[in-house]
Amino acid sequence: MKYKSLISLCSAAVLLNVSACSSIKELFPDKEKDYQFTTEIPKLVIPADLANGSTLTPPPPSSTVRTQNTDNANTEETTPAASEETESKPAKDAASTETATDEQPAIDPKSITVDILESSNKIAYLRLNVPFANAWRIVSKGLSRKSIEVNERNQADKTFTVQYDPDEKPVEDGSYSDELNFMLHGFQSNEKEYLLKLVETNQQTDVVILNEEQKPASDEGSLKLLQVLRQSIKANLAGK
Repeated sequence: MKYKSLISLCSAAVLLNVSACSSIKELFPDKEKDYQFTTEIPKLVIPADLANGSTLTPPPPSSTVRTQNTDNANTEETTPAASEETESKPAKDAASTETATDEQPAIDPKSITVDILESSNKIAYLRLNVPFANAWRIVSKGLSRKSIEVNERNQADKTFTVQYDPDEKPVEDGSYSDELNFMLHGFQSNEKEYLLKLVETNQQTDVVILNEEQKPASDEGSLKLLQVLRQSIKANLAGK
């Protein structure tokens, strides 16, 4: 009887031990079995250049492409310049011929005379001992120097149409009376229109003032204008 109970106890202990081992194995599985089913990764193959420590350098750009590009750029830049030079040459030649024909020989300013003369019928006029082309520029500069307003310049008709006040007095700097007079009467003006006609005879040019009837004027205003113009021309010729 005792023998049977001992056998039953031993069998119960064995069963209990087996169940405990299985439960423990379930909690802590054997990972060596998992490694058995894995595949090995192949080794990394390193190139010989990297293994030796040398760096890779990009290939140098081809010189032929650069030379072709530069050659094309040079041709593109030079062709318009060449065309412009060819177009500008005839223009320059034409301009040089025109200036050569229009320009008058240089005249020494010291040799130029400016005189007020009087005709037989008591008409005053201004005479310059230069041709018309030179006299035209000299008279134009003389009018500009005195700030005489020029309404019209007609070189074809050889005339200047100007506005001039024969009663106008120059204002002196620092004169309070002149400044006061200008403030009170500055806008009052007796300007009149005068027509200056240039007449060339024997390499000399006469400046005559014409009236409304296109006849030589003999009034005091015309004489004053000639005197002012003569002084201005002489100052320009003297370089003052």
